[in-house]
Amino acid sequence: MSYAAQVKLMTVDPGARFLAQVADDLQAQLDTLKARVDDCCGADGPSPVAPQGDAKLAVPDSAAAKVR
Repeated sequence: MSYAAQVKLMTVDPGARFLAQVADDLQAQLDTLKARVDDCCGADGPSPVAPQGDAKLAVPDSAAAKVR
């Protein structure tokens, strides 16, 4: 069931119904992009974008950034 259909059952608020339709549109775009990535990168899944190690090591903390 789409977000718009669920919200339509819950409220008559036009703003909520509009946002639900936007959420449905974004979900459709996300599904399309996921399908394109799956087609491009194979069934094993896409390569990771972020480093596999500890994320804290890749990003300096705010104290170290102020010292520079």
